Amino acid sequence: MSVAKSGDELNGLSVSGIKGLLQTISSNTETARQLGRWRARVRWLGGLKAKSYVRSHSVIVDEAADLSAADTAPNAVEYVLSALGGCLIAGFALNATKEGVKVHDAEIAIEGNIDNILTFLGLSEEGHSGYREVVVKLYVKADADEKTLARLWQYTVQTSPVCNTLVRAVDLKPDISVIR
Repeated sequence: MSVAKSGDELNGLSVSGIKGLLQTISSNTETARQLGRWRARVRWLGGLKAKSYVRSHSVIVDEAADLSAADTAPNAVEYVLSALGGCLIAGFALNATKEGVKVHDAEIAIEGNIDNILTFLGLSEEGHSGYREVVVKLYVKADADEKTLARLWQYTVQTSPVCNTLVRAVDLKPDISVIR
């Protein structure tokens, strides 16, 4: 197992930067609270297409052609899978780096099955329109034994903000403002 010295870069991350961030937020609850707050704004572009704005970034959301859309971008539930994969791969890299494990390559394959798409389309009241099951597999090449990598992976899944958002009940507070 490769162990990084303090201040070294490992897995493209600053080890001293991570240690400093962890020290700062563990002693300052307001800083930690601010790091946990995220925002997005989504604008309808016509049809089934939208544009999401997050910080200084934007992404297009569209539906597949078989739903009478233009299929110019992933749909929202595909972005959910991408968000989960992105969160897990970042978390794995972070956790490996914190333990001094050099990662050479990593990829996550994700597949989700919607419970009943007909509820989204208003054609059924059975089940729900969300994912019933999501299967996630990590493929990794790293300087650690299988037991260590499996432990890091399990910890990553347990602590992933996106994973926890998907598997736990979330208080969703819908509101509307009608513009005249």
